Amino acid sequence: MLTYRLCQPADCQIWIKLNRDFMAYEIADDDLWGGTDQVSDEVFANTFAEALETPELIHLLLFEEDGVPVGFANLMTIFSVWTQGIAMYLDDLFISEEHRGKGYGKQALIYIEEFARKLGCRRMQFHSEASNPNAKEFYQAVGYQPAEMYFYVKYFEKTEGDR
Repeated sequence: MLTYRLCQPADCQIWIKLNRDFMAYEIADDDLWGGTDQVSDEVFANTFAEALETPELIHLLLFEEDGVPVGFANLMTIFSVWTQGIAMYLDDLFISEEHRGKGYGKQALIYIEEFARKLGCRRMQFHSEASNPNAKEFYQAVGYQPAEMYFYVKYFEKTEGDR
């Protein structure tokens, strides 16, 4: 049975491993994500700690099957004038490849939607790379419709502490 919970400080290494697995799966064709997959575990650990310290901005969820971590979600809250309130931005959702095909992705999304509603969010939104047809198929199968938009990115110079 799939369950979810907020990440705790002791989950740092689990979160790092799952994020690295996700990046190995997702980052295959270009450097759209600015080399994030190349940062050190120390930088990831600092990012994890900072995220836990700013729950008004981000929530890190861990999905488990009988207490064993099988996936995660990184969720950001934003204020949206289009929804006249806060919205949930699903930054990342990942279920480990060996746990796919069990309906966990769909259940995870249901949990995320419930979590967002409890926070008072009025909308859920996210992006998915065009190079990931499995994600497109999955999200449409569970009731999400794509909105034709462009995703713009500009990275700034990294500082000494970033690597």
